[in-house]
Amino acid sequence: MLASTGLTYAEYARRGFFELVTVTALVLPLLLLAHWLLRSEKPAHRRILRGLSASLVTLLFIVMFSALQRMRLYTAEFGLTELRLYTTAFMAWIFVVLVFFLLTVLRERRPLFAPSALATGFLAVALLNIMSPDALIVRTNLARAERGEELDVAYLASLSADAVPALSAGLPRLPEGARRDLEARLEARWAGEAPGDWRTYNLSRSRAREAVADLPAEPLAEAPPLRRAG
Repeated sequence: MLASTGLTYAEYARRGFFELVTVTALVLPLLLLAHWLLRSEKPAHRRILRGLSASLVTLLFIVMFSALQRMRLYTAEFGLTELRLYTTAFMAWIFVVLVFFLLTVLRERRPLFAPSALATGFLAVALLNIMSPDALIVRTNLARAERGEELDVAYLASLSADAVPALSAGLPRLPEGARRDLEARLEARWAGEAPGDWRTYNLSRSRAREAVADLPAEPLAEAPPLRRAG
């Protein structure tokens, strides 16, 4: 399919995402404006608007499904990154906003829509922080490596301190070459870092240093420069 369209996986996924964002940015304000202009004393008008609005939102859900499917294919082919994770989370938040639109605006509870959409946005950010995105990225990509997929060691080693305990735990499951490369990169980045005093203490960085200190003591090759995946 990608060969017939002439698109790369990245272009295919980005196009789906931006199509979804563009259509949502056009349709949702239009529906809110139409509802605001509606003459509520005529029930027939309300029924027509509800039907048309529900149809447009259903079409948006189809566009969203396509965008999510494209991102799933992209991630399955090249692994999970911060950008891909946050993009997927944003599309999921758009889905929740559209559901709240159906449950509030189209059921004559319009004043609840804006606070609900804002609250779900804050909730999404909180959930992302609780789930530790970098650790999730590590677990996902290590699982791919166990299935024989390519592993971008340099990218994983460049993630934040939150990723280090998961990387350390997953090292024994990696092939020898990837394991030694990742160990070298972790040692180079975290082993020599000074802990600092109580004013600069950071729990994630402290756990990262502890995880690297617990790595098997063996001579390691010099780590190549870190690079981040695009």
